Amino acid sequence: MIRKWLLGFLAIITVFSAIAAVRWVIVSRHASMPWHLPLSGRVIVVDAGHGGADGGAVGGQTEEKKITLMIADDLRHYLQESGALVVMTRESDKDLADADFNGRRKAQDLLRRADLVKKTHPDAFISIHLNAIPSPQWHGAQTFYYPKSEENQKLARFIQDSLKINLGNTDRYAKPIGHVYLLKKADPPAALVEVGFLSNPEERALLVERNYQKQAAAAISQGIMRYFTNEKVPQT
Repeated sequence: MIRKWLLGFLAIITVFSAIAAVRWVIVSRHASMPWHLPLSGRVIVVDAGHGGADGGAVGGQTEEKKITLMIADDLRHYLQESGALVVMTRESDKDLADADFNGRRKAQDLLRRADLVKKTHPDAFISIHLNAIPSPQWHGAQTFYYPKSEENQKLARFIQDSLKINLGNTDRYAKPIGHVYLLKKADPPAALVEVGFLSNPEERALLVERNYQKQAAAAISQGIMRYFTNEKVPQT
């Protein structure tokens, strides 16, 4: 009787040992497999427009520079979660000109932003801005690109399409633009996103909300991911 019990006990131990061995093999295989993220290995420069003495566009009491930094920082987090290495042109309320520079401060700031992009050798460059014009009637996010390459257009179209889908309050299209210095100087695929109009009271009320800022950043991030995952280019 004791012998039968002992044999049964040994059989149970053998089964559990086999199960444990199989589990170890499965875990080991998964541990050795790379965790694939859609932007793994990509370097992206994110530019928060303006900063410091340069407040940018103004609507009511709201300055462009504050909102662009918030959205750019949110965008950085979304891109990092997807595996990208993100380089910011600024991370605080400062421009890139020398603190004691009294000459053409804006020119020095832009030159240094362009130089940062050049030295970083990124896979993409995204500049975040807000719009303001005398008339309060205009509204809606819009993405711009320098028409020197098809890749610029593709990136801008993906971002604009994602903004249209996720924000639901713009029917604008990705548009070529020829006079934006940073877009002209950028070698990698580049886009400038005007997230909305501070001159429109209703849109300004949205742009100062943290949830809307995060929503806009998420839409831009989604557009960038769609570009790098080779989806069919939207006609926007």
